[in-house]
Amino acid sequence: MRFRAMAPGDCMPPAAFLETDGAVVTSNALGGSYLMICFIGTGLSDQAMQMVQDTVARLAARANLLLVWPGPPRPVRKGPRSVFDPERQAAMRFGAARLDAPPDAPCPSCLALFDPMSRLITARHLLRDTDMDQALATLDALPLPDLCTGRPVQAPVLYLPNVFSPELCARLVTGYHAAHRDLTGVMRHRDGQTIGVQDPGFKRRRDYLISDQALISQIQARIRRAVLPELKKAFSFTATRMERYLVGCYSAEDSGHFAPHRDNTTPATAHRRFAVSINLNDDFEGGAVSFPEYSSDGFRAPAGAAVVFGCGLMHTVAPVTKGARFAFLPFLYDEAAARLRQPHHSTPAPQKKAAPAKGAACSMPSLP
Repeated sequence: MRFRAMAPGDCMPPAAFLETDGAVVTSNALGGSYLMICFIGTGLSDQAMQMVQDTVARLAARANLLLVWPGPPRPVRKGPRSVFDPERQAAMRFGAARLDAPPDAPCPSCLALFDPMSRLITARHLLRDTDMDQALATLDALPLPDLCTGRPVQAPVLYLPNVFSPELCARLVTGYHAAHRDLTGVMRHRDGQTIGVQDPGFKRRRDYLISDQALISQIQARIRRAVLPELKKAFSFTATRMERYLVGCYSAEDSGHFAPHRDNTTPATAHRRFAVSINLNDDFEGGAVSFPEYSSDGFRAPAGAAVVFGCGLMHTVAPVTKGARFAFLPFLYDEAAARLRQPHHSTPAPQKKAAPAKGAACSMPSLP
């Protein structure tokens, strides 16, 4: 039998799975903790399958478990998170299925253990009942996730003070209080389309979309002068466009939070290159932004300061436990990404004095 080889240190390959409701889960949505993926094949004994199910409690404090079933999506009993790989395309990418075998060919079960940065630690086929025990022993010997590299690691982000003035912060918070503000959803890819869905367990935030063109110009000027030069210096990236002029509010009253996610995982969001999170106040508790692939340490910037990071980085917003956190939350991208964005967003460029639609983008003058 011939398998695509994966070696320790390899990054998790790009792959797509299906959930029971038809939603697509991509491998780049995983990560941020130790992850054990078990591809269920035809050679797993009942005893070994029971052992897989029984590992959930043992893994709870140290790793997540993902079961990947062959065949079309179907209801599964409660237990580990389950997804489906109907044509075994994902299994072949992970080395868990033969590259040259028909879909109905016998295939042994396979287990792959990844670190929080989604890099392979070990992989093995589950040919004997003892193979699962050996994999769990490997997991038990690993350090805490924050030390998975052998030392503390800083997430590759920019931390920039004094991006917005106190006056601009106050004006944006005032605008938020004067506007209509609904709880917002998240973007999911389902049945070939990117759609917005409400998932309060995953995200709870209220948003205000800025329509004042003079205020937008003021914001652009500050981003252009205080953020773009640092972005070019640190990442050799020249941003020319900014998507959405939005103030978000995570409040203790709403149990405001955002579970671990990435900002560019659907076709309609793949153009996003860098996210900017500028706190507009600091009189709240909780609400730190952290990057679990690298560390559990959170960034809680003072008012006016920005945290800038690649949209492909997994990040999370901790629950706000007191007060409310207000933040300006745009995305930056360039002209090449604008062409990638165009098929999914037909909204015309906003005219002078016109309010940009949600998700609309404005170009910014290039850096001199």
